[in-house]
Amino acid sequence: MLKKWSIAIGIIIGFMPAALPVLAAMDAPVKIGIIDVQKILRESRAAGKARAEFMKDMEAKRAQLAAREKEIQALDEELKNPKARLSEEVRKEKAEKLARDGKEFRRLDADMGEDLKKKDVELTRKILEEVRRIVQAFSKSEKYTLILEKGAVVTADDAIDVTPRILKLYDAGK
Repeated sequence: MLKKWSIAIGIIIGFMPAALPVLAAMDAPVKIGIIDVQKILRESRAAGKARAEFMKDMEAKRAQLAAREKEIQALDEELKNPKARLSEEVRKEKAEKLARDGKEFRRLDADMGEDLKKKDVELTRKILEEVRRIVQAFSKSEKYTLILEKGAVVTADDAIDVTPRILKLYDAGK
């Protein structure tokens, strides 16, 4: 029996050096913060400016697409107009052109939509990466143990919400 106790004590003493930092850390105060990333994306001036540029680009591309659609509609109306005196050959050429243009328009629309979606994802990823760096620096300077995203937390006291401070830091950096 004494041998079992001495083995147990030896194991405990053997793990003690590894456990000391963990035990020491438990004595340190725990400082937890919450950030609302969606609020930062919605309300920051820097993110708003980047979104405005994205929207301007998107509207320009949509205007090009709308102009192309108008051309296709005009050609379609011309073919449907019973008063248009078109020879069978001309009518056939225009119908083929309408089919090609329609197909090209749908492809252009899909490509443009995909391109805009990629740019939106990239812009959001870039903003989130910048916010993450700011949060990391803030966490170190303010000695936070843990900062969580508000969407991942069921409930938290508003007193630990550091979103306004991160928002100021992000906009100041931009």
